[in-house]
Amino acid sequence: MRAASERVAPADAETGGSILDAPPLNGSKGHTTRHRLSREVRVFVAACVVYGAMVLLFTLISLFTAPKGSQTGTFRPVATIPSHELLLVLLGLGLGLAISAVRWKPDLTLLVLVPALVVLTDLDHLPSYFGLAQPIRPAHSIIFIVCTVALMATVIRRKDVELASLSAFFAHLSIDTGVFPPFSPVSFHYYDLGEFRAAFLLAAFVFAVAAGLAVRHDRHGAVV
Repeated sequence: MRAASERVAPADAETGGSILDAPPLNGSKGHTTRHRLSREVRVFVAACVVYGAMVLLFTLISLFTAPKGSQTGTFRPVATIPSHELLLVLLGLGLGLAISAVRWKPDLTLLVLVPALVVLTDLDHLPSYFGLAQPIRPAHSIIFIVCTVALMATVIRRKDVELASLSAFFAHLSIDTGVFPPFSPVSFHYYDLGEFRAAFLLAAFVFAVAAGLAVRHDRHGAVV
């Protein structure tokens, strides 16, 4: 028992108290690699599920709480969707590469996660896609991203993932044009945030750098 505890302790100290990143006591290097890959896949899926579910939740809430006069959202013209989504993906990939550059090594999880979350933000257009009246961009709000990051901090408990989510959110805002309800679902008063697009892009880059500097290991108690 003493020998086992001595072998666990260094890994536990290195990961900030979590043994999720510690290699199996008697496992091979290949087994450890598969373990880490499996964990990273779970992190990616969990982050996408949490983020996407929150987008849909805010969209659903907005359908019932938004005044009729604010339900003027229309779906983007179909011909413009591919180029718009491609731009979102490219910006997300750029931010993912920035995270890897800060870490001096590729981080495939965040490299793929950031563009995925950038695109998932547009799920709040679904009602318009199905021909339903809806408020404009109900999940493009500060309240949305605060609640989403708080939920990730509770469920996933990885600081780099939380910061990457913030980077993806502001990256999306920097690409979009038009009006936003920055305090939905509390208020659906629309503001033209076009003059802040450069600031949003800068915020996306700053959060990407912060994600690269953040400790990569899961904190103790993470479900993934």
